[in-house]
Amino acid sequence: MPTTNARYDDFDRLVHRHGSYIRRLCWWQSSGRSEDCADLIQDCLLDLWHHRHTLRPDASEAQERLWVKFRCRSVFSHRKETWPYELATLDEARTVADESEDKRRLLEDMACGLNEREHQVLTLILDGYSRQEIAELLDLTPKHVSQIRFRIVEKMKKEI
Repeated sequence: MPTTNARYDDFDRLVHRHGSYIRRLCWWQSSGRSEDCADLIQDCLLDLWHHRHTLRPDASEAQERLWVKFRCRSVFSHRKETWPYELATLDEARTVADESEDKRRLLEDMACGLNEREHQVLTLILDGYSRQEIAELLDLTPKHVSQIRFRIVEKMKKEI
């Protein structure tokens, strides 16, 4: 059983490693409204603290990031049920989400000539993962991910 200080250190490391990602998720979810964003960040951090025991101790950084994303989305879905959003804010958020979903669909339509690995890499790129994170998730080297990204771009240029 880890000591209390070790649990605090693990949580501090997790927040230090993924804090900017949490802030980006919360900013997007709150449509850039700073007071709502601050509330969401606080709720996400509290949720991460309460569920820290569900994260495997030997998890890689990429696995941690997926876990953080899952926990934050859980907070967001709970907040939608209990938090009195204004209708204008909901409409703005839907508009932003619809636009990004349209762009994503367009890219996926253009990607019909990609092989399975290229589709995996493109999906992770569209989800906001870095080259290093994609490499860890797919068990590749970062250089190989760059090569796959280059092939994706070349194939998509031909589609245009």
